[in-house]
Amino acid sequence: MQKMNKTILGYVPEESPLYRIHPFVRLLFLMVVSLFPMFISSPEWNFGIILLVLAILVYSRVNLKTLRVYIPLSISMGVLILLTHTVLGGRHPEFFVAFRIFDFPFYYERIVAAVDVYARILPMIFVMVLFLSTSRERDILVAFRWARIPFVVTYLGAMALRSVGMVIEDFSIVRQAEKARGFDPQGKSIRYKMRQFVMYIIPLFALALRRSDEFANAIVARGYSFTGLKGVDRADYILHQYEFRTRDAVLSGIIFLSLIAVLVARYGFGYLSLDDSLTVQLLESLLKGGAQ
Repeated sequence: MQKMNKTILGYVPEESPLYRIHPFVRLLFLMVVSLFPMFISSPEWNFGIILLVLAILVYSRVNLKTLRVYIPLSISMGVLILLTHTVLGGRHPEFFVAFRIFDFPFYYERIVAAVDVYARILPMIFVMVLFLSTSRERDILVAFRWARIPFVVTYLGAMALRSVGMVIEDFSIVRQAEKARGFDPQGKSIRYKMRQFVMYIIPLFALALRRSDEFANAIVARGYSFTGLKGVDRADYILHQYEFRTRDAVLSGIIFLSLIAVLVARYGFGYLSLDDSLTVQLLESLLKGGAQ
């Protein structure tokens, strides 16, 4: 079984062939491929992106069992989108009534719109899951530094990632302290648990302020400067551990060309739209039947 490491971003494989690819290329894949559903209206093409992401996850040796946490999110999001477009969408006499539930009309046009929105959002989630499941914290920092993002921004990003982990640890400490004092939230109402959760903010905020002060004092004590010495280049040790190879340049070019191909196909030739979608044709045959 593939060994997984727990990081702030989630579980990542201890060894993966995807680690041979430069972190900037992985970040570029996230930024570009996440845009595809914005231009692609055809649901089957968007679901094709999901299959591509799953194939990359398998290739990357990611344990797919760790993705089960996203299943309730995906299902609840789909149900919410469907209810928003149908039940909460109001009555539209000009639309075709596909069926009725408790005398409430469900319109064919609204169902198609819900499927369209869901098919656009789901691939974005899967692409983000791929990035979080195959990227370590240092990979994100290397990608930022290789892209020549200012050091101040990269440093703040690194501190933000570290702070997230510290906040999670502090939250666990507060919960353990409550249990040590005999507090048991088991059997309490949701309203009571939400009120207790809000009360957690006070000690967490105090701990965050204390840690921020410790960070600032540590930086000052070490004579640290964000700008570095005048006329002296800042040493970037971690960046030299990752070499941008020809393979990475080719993959970057493929990613950009795929974006151009999607744009040309969508706006140049009118492909990838709902009009030519097989999914919409299937929905039309199921919900409309022979009606015109």
